[in-house]
Amino acid sequence: MSESSLSKLTTELTRSIVPIIILFGTFGNILNIIVLTQRHLRGYACSLYFVGFSTINLFYSSIILIYNLLSDGYGIDPASYSNIFCKLICYLLNLCPTLSVYYIVLASIDRYCSSSINVQIRRLSRINIAKFSILVVTIILSLIMIGTLIAFDLRDDGFGCTIRSDRLFNQVFLFIEVILYVIIGPFLLILFGILTICNTNKIGQNRIHISLNRRTERELARMLIVQVSTHILFSGPFCIMFLMLVIPTSFRSTMNFFIIYTLCKIPFYFTFISSFFLYILSARIYREELIKLIRKFFRMGINVVLHTGHYQNTVAPINSVLPSKQVQRN
Repeated sequence: MSESSLSKLTTELTRSIVPIIILFGTFGNILNIIVLTQRHLRGYACSLYFVGFSTINLFYSSIILIYNLLSDGYGIDPASYSNIFCKLICYLLNLCPTLSVYYIVLASIDRYCSSSINVQIRRLSRINIAKFSILVVTIILSLIMIGTLIAFDLRDDGFGCTIRSDRLFNQVFLFIEVILYVIIGPFLLILFGILTICNTNKIGQNRIHISLNRRTERELARMLIVQVSTHILFSGPFCIMFLMLVIPTSFRSTMNFFIIYTLCKIPFYFTFISSFFLYILSARIYREELIKLIRKFFRMGINVVLHTGHYQNTVAPINSVLPSKQVQRN
């Protein structure tokens, strides 16, 4: 396939697929936040990590993806007109995916602790620890990504708003970012995913009594394992291309590299919208809470309609009586 044909294919795929991702990502992540904050689920630390994960994904899929759609699909790049906007959008483009990954890492650690047969380790799965962990990770990664504001620049050299490797700081920052996102993040996801599966098997072999609380814990672990698996699958190609940015090869500066890099973004985008569908398929407790929520919504709608109709029926006779009373008084 020629370079022009590949570029055209990339543009058409972006225009047709990314709007669908934006729609489903916004809708799905909003539902995730609502369902996971229901009374039966909000008492679990893992649910809090999932809420943080869905919040970041909601922001990315509803705001950041619109920028990517304009830039990659229609050639409209607002970052090419302002250096301040260039630095800000690059900061968010780098911070949001990293936060998303490490919220899943925190959830993986929580599931490992919760599924452990060691009582001391199980006690680490608590709401207050989850709140503290989310706060600390968010602050640390936000501070690390401040390097984006220094490394990314808008220049009139044909490359626009991007990072250049002409400074030592840029090279070191890009290397740190690749290590955090491409190596450490996936490694921790795989490690604690395997450890959680091992703990779950031990619990099954020991035939521990499974209460409703334990069943919810196991289903949250299943939700997490499915989430980790699909995240690695969808983000794998993009991580490989991202890793090539720090490898000194001539291919990374060619047009074909940037075309393939853009193509790999499309499956990467699915990591921000897949959680809703994965939770429905993998966890009965999530489906039950979603059905309860839908029923509650319809009951509220019916009550509003009935209340409105009752109000109209009671007001109408009063209005019809008032004129006759006024006539008698006259």
